[in-house]
Amino acid sequence: MDIDSDIDARLSAAAGQGQRERVEGYLSLLAELLSTKPVPVQALIKFGQHFTTSTTMAMVVGSRVLDALVAALCAGLQLDVDINDNGDKEKWTQLGKQAFDNEEGEEARKAVIEGVLEPDLAEGGGLVWSGQGADEHSPRRWWAVSSTMRTGTDRRIVTDEDKLAVYIKIVRLLLETYFSRAQSLIQPSTDHKTQLEFRLSHARLLDYFARFTEAAQKYHEISFDTAIDTDDRAHMLAAAVTTSILAPAGPPRQRMLASLNRDERVQSLPPHLGTMLKKMLLEYIVRPEEVEEFERGLEPHQRAIVEGGGTVLERAIREHNVGACAKVYDNVGFDALGELLGLDATAAEATARRMIEQGRLRAWIDQPLGLLYFESRNVHDSADAQGTAGGLGIERTEAPIEPVSWSERSADNQVEALAATIQERGLVA
Repeated sequence: MDIDSDIDARLSAAAGQGQRERVEGYLSLLAELLSTKPVPVQALIKFGQHFTTSTTMAMVVGSRVLDALVAALCAGLQLDVDINDNGDKEKWTQLGKQAFDNEEGEEARKAVIEGVLEPDLAEGGGLVWSGQGADEHSPRRWWAVSSTMRTGTDRRIVTDEDKLAVYIKIVRLLLETYFSRAQSLIQPSTDHKTQLEFRLSHARLLDYFARFTEAAQKYHEISFDTAIDTDDRAHMLAAAVTTSILAPAGPPRQRMLASLNRDERVQSLPPHLGTMLKKMLLEYIVRPEEVEEFERGLEPHQRAIVEGGGTVLERAIREHNVGACAKVYDNVGFDALGELLGLDATAAEATARRMIEQGRLRAWIDQPLGLLYFESRNVHDSADAQGTAGGLGIERTEAPIEPVSWSERSADNQVEALAATIQERGLVA
């Protein structure tokens, strides 16, 4: 039977064996594929995808087999491939040279890499199995190496956008891996310069991955380091203010904003940063014109489009303004809230619901009436749900002031007189 048509059955048979026999079965099949002339491109593509799309593959099995496949695919190329030798790297290098070390073999090699990786690039998602571990020799390492080969061996078959997407994915995967390894090695005794570089790298990674509250804390800590030039410390402080403003609304961000507001050095920063910081801290509603100047100072990754539409900054301002409404109103209609946030009523409700679910907003939703009630203020039931309050669909009810009698006002005097009488009659020792 032709090996291209038989590959699915062969892979299924290998997958059904015990772990040790499974590894040997996969490696035996790979050796057979590499030894077949002409190179069975479709069979090798299915072989590679069998591992990169699996959700149940054992790490020890997949790493061993994919290391062998990478060694074969890299044979004869000027690539520094860091894979686990397992004592048989030379064997797979030789098989790879026999399979791909000619003009037809080179085309087959590129076709295999293209075929294994193309589904992932076309769908814009991550390889399923590659995210299961951060080990140096895991499939994410294979994906990075193979992607480098794909973009480096034939520049005619991929666009610049495709190559950029590949390289960004490589950076994100390897940054996380190598940062974790560095974190396990850093010690209190490490020299100050290395520690500072590590802390700065940590802050930038948190910033890049949109973990803005944590990034702001790291930037702020670094800004106090006297070993850094004064201008650089001011830059770190500005970065701390910026990332704190971009952070999701909630108690952690409020604590970070309060900490920055107590820092007297903030007064020396550009005025728009100080203005935004105070508005965020005091939970004042921020208007669009106030956002524009702040947005001009953002880095490209801080302008990313987020789920639900809009940029990171727009989401932060929307969530902040929802929280600011809680300081002013008892409740607000979603039509009016959407107008304030620059969203429709449905999107405004979704924003509020997400904040409530995440514990960042104390409120509850009345869907039949289309109202958001804030728990931080008194809630009043009323059949007339659409009140006045500036035409925002807000119900405002002022509690009446209860009169205080003169007897209540003189309560302290009465108590003192009673105590004096008891003492005079000798009723207490």
